[in-house]
Amino acid sequence: VKEAEQKQFLGGTDLREQLNGGPDKLKSIDDFNKAQAAGGADAAPVLDRLQSVLIELGLEVELYQQVIKGMQTEITNASSGLTEAQILEQVKSEMGQKLKAAMKSIAAEQLRIK
Repeated sequence: VKEAEQKQFLGGTDLREQLNGGPDKLKSIDDFNKAQAAGGADAAPVLDRLQSVLIELGLEVELYQQVIKGMQTEITNASSGLTEAQILEQVKSEMGQKLKAAMKSIAAEQLRIK
């Protein structure tokens, strides 16, 4: 019995997986457009989603915006010559570190209570 060789046609997802060694998550059109509006910063849509979630949790819009603008100002003053995209990436990273520290603090407090 002969086994027929079948030609395999690869789609875009298959090719991206082969190229990068793993599946890439495609951006939504909204995330892509927000990133382009922010000078190509992938952090822009992440910070927008974070704002939406924090507002749903009861944080005031003004407080969130004040914190983000303050971080942007600190980064701009500390490092001149950065693009808007680079500044937003650093803001995203710093915000992630601060939220992680806050969660760890809450978890430690919960363990002390028991």
